[in-house]
Amino acid sequence: MASGGPKSLDCPGPAGSDCGNRDGETGARAIGAGGRRMRDLQTDITPPRSAEVLVIGGGIGGLVAADVLARAGHRVLVIEAGDWLGGMHHSVEIGPYSFDLGAIFYEEEAALFALAPGLRDLCPQVQRVQCRIDPEGALCHYPIELRDLRRWPRARLAGAVAAMLAARLLVRPDGTLDRACVNRLGPVFYRGTGLRDYVARFNVSPPEAIDAEFFVDRMRFVHRQTAFAAMLRAGWNGLRHGAFRVKPREPLRVRPRAGYGVLFERIRARLEAAGVRFVLQAPVTRIERDAAGRMVVTTAAGAFTAGTVIGAAPLDMLHRAVFGTASGFESLSLLTLFVSAGRFAPGAGDLLFNFHGEGRWKRATFYSRIYPDPAIPREYFSVEVTLRPEERLTPEAVFAEFAAQCLRLGLGEDLRLEGAVTTPQAYPLYRPGQLARRAAVLERLAQAGVMPVGRQGRFEYLPTASGVARRVQEELTRAGLAHAGRDGQP
Repeated sequence: MASGGPKSLDCPGPAGSDCGNRDGETGARAIGAGGRRMRDLQTDITPPRSAEVLVIGGGIGGLVAADVLARAGHRVLVIEAGDWLGGMHHSVEIGPYSFDLGAIFYEEEAALFALAPGLRDLCPQVQRVQCRIDPEGALCHYPIELRDLRRWPRARLAGAVAAMLAARLLVRPDGTLDRACVNRLGPVFYRGTGLRDYVARFNVSPPEAIDAEFFVDRMRFVHRQTAFAAMLRAGWNGLRHGAFRVKPREPLRVRPRAGYGVLFERIRARLEAAGVRFVLQAPVTRIERDAAGRMVVTTAAGAFTAGTVIGAAPLDMLHRAVFGTASGFESLSLLTLFVSAGRFAPGAGDLLFNFHGEGRWKRATFYSRIYPDPAIPREYFSVEVTLRPEERLTPEAVFAEFAAQCLRLGLGEDLRLEGAVTTPQAYPLYRPGQLARRAAVLERLAQAGVMPVGRQGRFEYLPTASGVARRVQEELTRAGLAHAGRDGQP
């Protein structure tokens, strides 16, 4: 997750509306017990200036690394650029509404729950309802399923199946996402379902300018749904039962109604009890070795030394801090709009994805449906838009486009922009051929004394917190750091 946290909080609401306190660049207000900020809850523990292992980044990857290292007996110091822990797992309070950055759903055995006792019990259980807007503007199930294609005319469906079979035989991969999708789906399904529009919107780039690795890391659902065995099974069920039966989905957990602060207060307390120390509001400016061979990390809060440095912060930031130059890798920013509405289509579910041909937005999350409150008459939800780092779109302009699309499609009425947050370096951007360089860059950082981990550190798209946790555990185990340290027991 992005170590630096959201860049700004814009509040276009009426005078007197509460967009949270605006401190420094972050502006976003973390909701904890009683709506307090994470930094208001810091303990009186004075962090040391040296540690056995120093972790850069207090997002999920950094916290999991700190947990694994502490359990192995290492003395750990975590440095975070923002003023809260959790990275993009962060809540924002605006008037009567509570919003979030990123996803809020967790499977029952999510790795996040292992970071402190009782976390799962704090998280309500819900039945997630995911929908998408298709190219015709209709509301359909998400992800794409064969049953959604029953509305297609038979001639179009037969042509799409023939094109898919031909593509499997004739279309050869060329390393791009576009060719990978056409090879798997055929051109008719690929464009007709809106999938091409969605992946272009997600990456803010045409699919032919994205590496095929994105298909592997982010689009496994397409691979599963279009396997020949799955398609034959679905077709047979459709013939036998007259409809495509869908296996009921397991309920999921969501962050506490009071916000993410409740979870991360407990995680911090548990890690501090295990000896981990934290320094917040400490963006890193330089990483180097001293004459004795120890690592020196210079931050806005001063310099810290350690025998080992773990980088759970954006790869480009680590590269600049160590070598003074850009890494050559691009990341996408995430603009999150906070919106309320007098009405929104009930059939939109609580997660709505944009597979339509119009609009910059990619996903909306409806908190008013996940956390219903009779005292709040309006629907309220977040709307996510990915941006290239150089883009300078205003929240007002993006909201105006979103609201106009909703009105045209009959989805919502009386929409109001309540606020917005921009999170820099939220997602890695997979350019063709770039990932072949990744191993060399990671090795160069390791030789310089920095071990990158997690989604950000290793520039790897990991769509879930549990996926991040597993990968961090694997990397630390491979490096021999998940075993007892000098201060620990074998």
